[in-house]
Amino acid sequence: MPNWLAAILVGGALALWMGYYVARKSAAKKPIQGGRAAQVLHYLGASATVAPGMMLLLGSIVFGLQFSQSLTLCLGSFALAAVFLILYAVFEVARKTT
Repeated sequence: MPNWLAAILVGGALALWMGYYVARKSAAKKPIQGGRAAQVLHYLGASATVAPGMMLLLGSIVFGLQFSQSLTLCLGSFALAAVFLILYAVFEVARKTT
């Protein structure tokens, strides 16, 4: 298995675990009103937001990737977080306007 794929799998698993706590704390401060889909997108967005730090550390230190490869993993994770959180916002706004 390539090192970058191992960094994605391990970093993604850790991000999903830590994202649970981030999403739970965020939902406690401001409740989610967009239904089940909004809750799932909020959780995935929180997980993808937490992931870049782990991707950078795991990729460069543990798996020996070059910094540019680790940075690409981080930017990809930020882009994924942006997509999830924009979709979450769509569900939230749709719920509040109806």
